[in-house]
Amino acid sequence: MATSALPSTTATGRDYLHRFAAATPVVHVYRDPAKPGSGVSRPALDRLLRDGLVVLGPATDQGRPVQVTDLGHQVLAAHRA
Repeated sequence: MATSALPSTTATGRDYLHRFAAATPVVHVYRDPAKPGSGVSRPALDRLLRDGLVVLGPATDQGRPVQVTDLGHQVLAAHRA
């Protein structure tokens, strides 16, 4: 996929993508505003979700795991090049 066809991301968005891609164990977030979000900005997460760069896995007692999609990995690779 050409770089110009990839969604544009802010530096903050790329920082989150790097964090999510490298996290061991995976980062978990809650979608409920009353619960902690593991230090993840809700607007930034919403933008990454909307752009298809991350998805949320099934809910657990720790929250929902954030998983970087193939498109998210392509964005990271394009910015490393």
